Amino acid sequence: MDNTKTLLLRRALQGNACFSTATGLALALAGGWLGPILGVPALVLHAIGGMLVLFALALLKNAARPEVHRTEAWIVVALDLSWVLGSVALVTLDLWPLTSTGMWVILAVADFVLLFAGLQTWGLLRARCHGPVPELRTH
Repeated sequence: MDNTKTLLLRRALQGNACFSTATGLALALAGGWLGPILGVPALVLHAIGGMLVLFALALLKNAARPEVHRTEAWIVVALDLSWVLGSVALVTLDLWPLTSTGMWVILAVADFVLLFAGLQTWGLLRARCHGPVPELRTH
């Protein structure tokens, strides 16, 4: 997949990486402060923050390759959708005594993650559709 065919996918991966970095740094650096506001243990926020920063680095690495690795991009879509489902489960199953602010923040982040999953899926499908057109057989 060349750069013109994968521009949407690359931009979606880069946007996801920027959002993941910002969220990850906020959680890693301010988890102790955010924990009581959200109703999530600070240690959990610190751990998620660190993992998000590593996730963002992997996204940037894939987006910067001469050819985007499609399998990795599909794995990112699956991880993003898992994040969304996990967020909904966290809010609905009462795993922690989330505050109302915590519920809203978790669901708002899940909305952005779902947006990136959709854009990445669109980018993957669009890149595939722009591949070579098979020749028609005349017999």
